Amino acid sequence: MSFLDIELSARAKAQASIVISAPRDAVWALIADPETWPNWNRGVEWVGAVGPMAVGTKFEWRAGGMTIRSTVQVCDAPSVIGWAGWTPLISARQIWLLSAEGTHTRVETVEAFRGAYATLLPGHARRTIKSALEQGCSI
Repeated sequence: MSFLDIELSARAKAQASIVISAPRDAVWALIADPETWPNWNRGVEWVGAVGPMAVGTKFEWRAGGMTIRSTVQVCDAPSVIGWAGWTPLISARQIWLLSAEGTHTRVETVEAFRGAYATLLPGHARRTIKSALEQGCSI
C-alpha cells in the first residue's frame, strides 16, 4: 500500500508505538472518531464535526496551535487509517496501524511533514512530530 510508505524521503518524520490493554475494535473506535481525540490526546484542542470516517472524509482540527485541514486517504477498519493534512507551511501525512495481540492491541503511528517548516527547521519539526505522536499514543 503506497500510503504506508508515507513520505519516506520527508526531512521530518517520526513514529511511536504502544501496546494497549484493550481489544482492537475498542481502540479503533477511538482513533476512527476524531471528535473523541481531545478526550484522550492532550495535544488536540478541538475537532470539527466529522461523521463516519472513510476514504475521502474531510475534517478540521486544531493541535499545537495550528488549525489543520485533513482528508482520509486510507481506511480499512479495524486495522489501518491514515490522512493527509494541510496547514500554513506544513503538508503532513499520518497513518495508524492497529494489530491484535491476544486481548491487547499494538498501536503504531507514523507521521511525516513536508513544506517550508520541515525544510527550514527539520530537527525542530521532527521533535514536534515525535512529541505529538507520543501524546497520541497515550490512549
